[in-house]
Amino acid sequence: MQLMPERGGRTRIAIDTACRAQQFVVLEYAGAVFIRLLDVNGSDLFVLDCFAGEVETIAIKFEDNTKIVRQPVAADMRDVSKVAIVWSDGVDLDLHAFEYAAEFGGAGHVWSGEPGTQEEASARALRDGRGQGFISTSGAGGEIGMNFEVYTFMHRPGQTAGAVKLAVDYKTRGSRPADKFCGTGTLAEVRFKAYVMERGRPARQLDLAFSAVPCGADLSARARFNSRLIPDLAIRG
Repeated sequence: MQLMPERGGRTRIAIDTACRAQQFVVLEYAGAVFIRLLDVNGSDLFVLDCFAGEVETIAIKFEDNTKIVRQPVAADMRDVSKVAIVWSDGVDLDLHAFEYAAEFGGAGHVWSGEPGTQEEASARALRDGRGQGFISTSGAGGEIGMNFEVYTFMHRPGQTAGAVKLAVDYKTRGSRPADKFCGTGTLAEVRFKAYVMERGRPARQLDLAFSAVPCGADLSARARFNSRLIPDLAIRG
């Protein structure tokens, strides 16, 4: 197993164990559990978004109960802030970030539909003289184990102070909930965790949930894109 640093506060984990071909491997980090299936050569490549920082260990467990514990390696963790959502249900949740009072759909509205990249965020930060962010990990609810999305803010020296407002959308439920996604349906209420890690500070973990709504109700944009669940990410100069 080899761990390599990735820009944007991420760790690339390469597993190569031929005697465990096509077996499952479980990765645990900051209370989140991710399950991967090794290929026919016993290999896998997984990029872990270190949304809880480098103090949290990565535990990797194989089917024969062999367990390996390592510290994340990230070249620029001191220069980033992160917000993550982690959930288990097979539904799609979207994390939305609104940088510096950005409007919905405008410049500075970052989400899985307009995720940006680490390179683009760094280039904008250099051009504008203030930090910028991107969706460093996105998911649509189809993972084995837990799903997660992570927003990463790349800080810049002398940056303009401000804030990033965060919102979460229960995308699968949509604007007019129906079937099992409303009322007393099995997925009318969805619980998830959020992690907020401001640069230089320990990560905070929040236990959150989308409450059930009546079937057929027309949800307003404010109700659908809930900005009351996760506190704003403070950007300090």
